[in-house]
Amino acid sequence: MTRYPLIYYYSEVNLRLCYLSVILFSCSAQWPQAGGPNGNWQTTGKPAVTEWSVARNQNILWKTALPNGGQSGIAVGKDKLFLTTFSDGEKGFSAKITGLAVDRKTGKLLWSVNLEGVTMSPMAYSYSDSTSPTPITDGKYVWFTNSSGEIGCWTVDGKELWRHKWTPWGEPFPFNKQHEPILYGNWILNVEPLDGNPAARQGWNYLRALDKLTGKTAWIAEDGTTTYTTSMFGMTADGKPAVMTGRGGWHDVPERPVGLSLMSLANAGAGKSLWRFVAGDGNEAAPTWQTLYILHWNAEEAYWFRMNPEESHLVISAKSGKLLREQSLIRNVDYRQWNPGTKKYLTHLNVNLREVRDLSPRNKMDDDEVIRVMPAWHSNIVVGNYHYFMASTAHRRNRVAPKGKAGPSHCLARINVKTGKVEYLEVPVTVIRNPGMPDEKVYGVAVKTQTINSKGVDVATEERSRMDGWETPAFWGTPTAVNGKIFFNTQLGITYVVDAAAKVFDEKALLAINDLGPSGETWSLSSVAYGDGILYHRSLKELVAIGK
Repeated sequence: MTRYPLIYYYSEVNLRLCYLSVILFSCSAQWPQAGGPNGNWQTTGKPAVTEWSVARNQNILWKTALPNGGQSGIAVGKDKLFLTTFSDGEKGFSAKITGLAVDRKTGKLLWSVNLEGVTMSPMAYSYSDSTSPTPITDGKYVWFTNSSGEIGCWTVDGKELWRHKWTPWGEPFPFNKQHEPILYGNWILNVEPLDGNPAARQGWNYLRALDKLTGKTAWIAEDGTTTYTTSMFGMTADGKPAVMTGRGGWHDVPERPVGLSLMSLANAGAGKSLWRFVAGDGNEAAPTWQTLYILHWNAEEAYWFRMNPEESHLVISAKSGKLLREQSLIRNVDYRQWNPGTKKYLTHLNVNLREVRDLSPRNKMDDDEVIRVMPAWHSNIVVGNYHYFMASTAHRRNRVAPKGKAGPSHCLARINVKTGKVEYLEVPVTVIRNPGMPDEKVYGVAVKTQTINSKGVDVATEERSRMDGWETPAFWGTPTAVNGKIFFNTQLGITYVVDAAAKVFDEKALLAINDLGPSGETWSLSSVAYGDGILYHRSLKELVAIGK
């Protein structure tokens, strides 16, 4: 493949990733897969807007109604966008999805293909569904994935090359298929059971490398991968390609040992483990250890969370898999809390969160629960020296004392991975945009929304899907970063934009609060994609291009 000139990046680590992206993707694929051109959910390029509103039609270049609901990310090629929805007419439960090719300039639907899986999923499910995997494009081909059991390859003009089917595990395992397919070299990395779904490995899943042009299996990894996990590829300190994957989560997912694996992507040893980080005794269940996150790593370090006995952040050597540092998410933290009485921020510096009272309206005055931190699933990203995450708000899934209300209320957070400093910033849950009126920011309460597609059909099957994703935690669209600005997304169709280089994580670091439609009427579990200075996002109803 032709190699192209490198563009400027911020660090040696990013330079390695930039070089890797140049080898893997031609310049015509600008956001080629879920993790973007570098595989780490971030990129640089032409300036992009940070403020938009579909409700106010602000900085919206075009909108295209989608044939049905869906939640995949958006792959950005030279002149086309690729995404998936459920097939037209599907409602409630389905395993039938449609891959769409859309004109980047106009939003016009160019062509579509159907993929039919085996294991049905609830539609608009807060914890992923058949449409969750982001398509992949290299500028010449596009690969669509139905996590109900089918993946295929087409030219970018719609000519089919191959299809590959498998049977995902069903009961007693829930439909949580958050893992994103990965294009590396000539391989598509998918997560599947072993051939034949052997009883000896009931519920187990593995990274499987498919030849990108034939769909034939090239290799299967030696370590298991829980489907909750979002694996990430990159380069080791000695310049070798590798992928970080993991095991562990809710509903007694069976892959063992619970922990992380760095596995080789070099031809000679592809799928072999370079090292394993074993969590506890290797069998400890959630919530203490869970891999429901983007497994961010670089040549030097890997990052993870631990929930018990005290919520903490782990820094692991990417060279050896040894634990380097563990930082409390509770003690000696900075917390900028919204005070609903004064309608101003209250700043707590170097405090213990167990000793801070939740001031949000959802908290009863006689409530003696303490704050417990629960990094929201799949909401994390590492930019520079900071590991950012969103903090889930109200569930009580912890089984170990002290039991408490997850929080702090409606917060974005970051850890300085070098110094260990932890900062929390409370943000509005939503913004009400009434015509002719100033925007109304809503803090500290649960907000419901609708799961209605562009044709006015309510496609969801359960009430959790109609929550905000804070009160009952959701698998939000993963954060992405462009030019040092991070885009965090929620189920309400809200996108928070944060300055990743802010010296202090206060309200000034929050650059914008954007929407994909009117509050209470909009639903999204997708991520922001980027190409040539334009942002692309989607809701249950429509695909939008964002720019001046």
